[in-house]
Order: sequence, then structure tokens, then C-alpha cells
Amino acid sequence: MKENFEIAMNVFIFGYDILLFRMFDTIRNTISQFQDHEWIILIVVVAVFLIRLLYLILFTGKILFAKNNVAGEPQALSLILTFRNEEDNLGKNLPAVLNIGQGNFEVIAVDDFSTDNSMIVLGALKERYERLRYSSISQETWFSVKMAQNIALKAAKNRWVMVIPPSVCEYSDHWISAVSSSVTEKSDIVVNYSNVKHDGSFYNRLYRAELFSQQLRSFGFILNGLPYVVSEDNVAFRKDRYFLTGGYREKVKESYANLELLINSFIKKKNTRLIFSPDTVVLRNEVINKINFYDLLKKEIQIRKYLPFLRRIFITLDEFTGCLFLPVAVILYIFMPDLWVPLVTVLGLTVFFKMFIIKKALSRLKERKLFLTSLIYGLFFPCYKLGYRFYYNYYSRRKKWKSKR
Repeated sequence: MKENFEIAMNVFIFGYDILLFRMFDTIRNTISQFQDHEWIILIVVVAVFLIRLLYLILFTGKILFAKNNVAGEPQALSLILTFRNEEDNLGKNLPAVLNIGQGNFEVIAVDDFSTDNSMIVLGALKERYERLRYSSISQETWFSVKMAQNIALKAAKNRWVMVIPPSVCEYSDHWISAVSSSVTEKSDIVVNYSNVKHDGSFYNRLYRAELFSQQLRSFGFILNGLPYVVSEDNVAFRKDRYFLTGGYREKVKESYANLELLINSFIKKKNTRLIFSPDTVVLRNEVINKINFYDLLKKEIQIRKYLPFLRRIFITLDEFTGCLFLPVAVILYIFMPDLWVPLVTVLGLTVFFKMFIIKKALSRLKERKLFLTSLIYGLFFPCYKLGYRFYYNYYSRRKKWKSKR
């Protein structure tokens, strides 16, 4: 019995060696007969796959090793909340924030010319919570969100401020204390993860996957010394940095993006701390539609316009190779079918790394019901996003040009 098993194993190994030899021989013969255009295709494919692997491992994959060291003595925080017609969200969500027991903080709420009962809700809450202070803009103005934020920042008593949305609904009991304990004398910014709550709708899934993707990229760049942020929510920073930059100034007329523009103007490698932990994750309860999703894409485009050149180059390279990833694999298979074995191997390896990073990142953040959506979105949407960015920039330039005529 043992001898038969050994014979069978020897036959299998011999057959496998012959198959492997023939496969490599076929690949070698195929490559030796390449014409110029086929060499170009092969070089492009190898370059795209190599860049994707290096980016996944050295940039995005680095997030999995991010450490969340608590600095020590907690710092007092001023939570900035600006809103318009958020009566329901203020009544449902703000009391829970004000009742957080851990952490030394205040809430500065500024009403952006609401026409509902938002101010009445705030007035009732003010009677119950001393840590709440509020103000309002008395008339409709252009870019009033930025004006409301400026009012809130001037009113903040503490050195550290953090923007929270009215729809904030899910967070850890240690949220505020974890953020305030992570600041140091040398840090100016503490970056945390935020997203919208899962509700199963189509655009909710797209929005969540896109925002997760944007932040994952941002976190990877932070860890590699090219920091920037894509969301003002749940990002703590020193109040004086806002005023040292002169406030919004020429950025006041920018649509979609607000404090992200200013934070990115003073964010540096040495002064930024990233907390990649469920303790500081914040979720919003919002109904997401098509407009919200495209506004998120436009917001990223506006933010990227103001990033340093090197950061924009790296982001564009990531975006461009992400778009080419599947198309060049198809082209290689069509024109060079004999190379399907190494093609499938490299393709599978890249997809495996992407799956592994997404799965581990979501597990670490305790983000549920986002793995499959993020994987599919990351594989099939980069080309659409790249095309949309070119379309949006072209349309914006054309509109600006017409307005000057």
C-alpha cells in the first residue's frame, strides 16, 4: 500500500514537472517572438500591476500597522456644530453627545439661518446642558457654512476644536476622551474615521464605499509623510492654526469643501496623528441619494486642487493605474493568450492583497456590511471616477470662462 502511494506521488510530481516545464517553455517561446507593439503592451501591463502592488503594500497596507498610542493627559475639546434646518437631528442626536460622561468638552452650535424650529430645540437643550453654547446667522448669505464655522471657532474656549455633524448618531463611549488623549504638544491635527450609517440603499452603499476608499487613501498618505484629509468631520485640530492661516480668505467661494481646505494648508507629517481605532469612529444617520454621492465626488475634486503638487501626482498615479488595472489585463489576455497563467497569478495576487487590506481595515474599525461593496467598487469604479473628474473639471472651466465673457 505504501509503495503504491509512493509510486503515485512520484508519477504526479513527474507529470507536474513536465507540465510546469512545458508552460515555461511556451511562455519563453511566446516572448521570444514578440513584436514591438506586443513588448509595449507587456511593459505597460507589468508597470501597472507593479505600481498597484507597491501602492497596496507600501501605502494602503501600511494602515494595518498604524499604532494608536494614547499620549497622556487629555486636552479640552470644543465640538463645532453648524447646521441649517436640522430640528429632528438636533433633538435626536445632540442630547446623547452632551451626555457623554468621559472627556472635557463643550459644544458650540451655530445656526445657519434655519427656517424650522432648530433654535427652539437648542434653547430647550441649553437649559439642561451647561456645556452647550449657540449662536446664529440672522440672514441668508453666500457661503454661509464657512461664515458659521468662523463664528463657532471664534467662540470656542478651548485650544483644540473638532467638527461634528448634526446627524452624528453612533460612536464609542470613549470617543471624546480617546481623541483628547491622543494630542501632544507637537501635534496640530488628530485624524479619525467617519462615515454614514448603513441602510442598504443603492446610493448609501456607493457613498459609504467611496468615503471609505477616500479615507483609506488619505490615511495611507498620512503614514507615508504626504498627509491630507478628505473630511472635516471628526478631525481635531488646534484652533490657532485656523487663524494663523488667515481663515478662508480666497477659499471662501469654494463649493463642497470647507475646513478640509484649511486643514490641508497646514497639515504636516510631524504634526499629524492618525487614530485608526473603533474608539474614535463616528457614523452619521443620513438618507443618501444620487446628489449626495456626486457631491462627495465633487468635494474630493475641489480638495485635490489645493494639495501640493507631489501629493496630487501620487493620487493621480494611484487613480490612473487603478483605472487601467482590469482593462490592461483583458487586453493582455486577448493579444497574448499564452501568457494567461502568469496573468492570472499576478491578477489574483493583486486582488488578494486588496481583499486582505480592506477586510483587515474594516475589522479594525469594526465597520460592518462594507467589505463586498468596497471590493467591487474599488475594482470597477476607478475608471468612472477618473472620467467624471475630467468631465467635472472641463465643465467647471467652461462655466468659469463663460462667466467672464
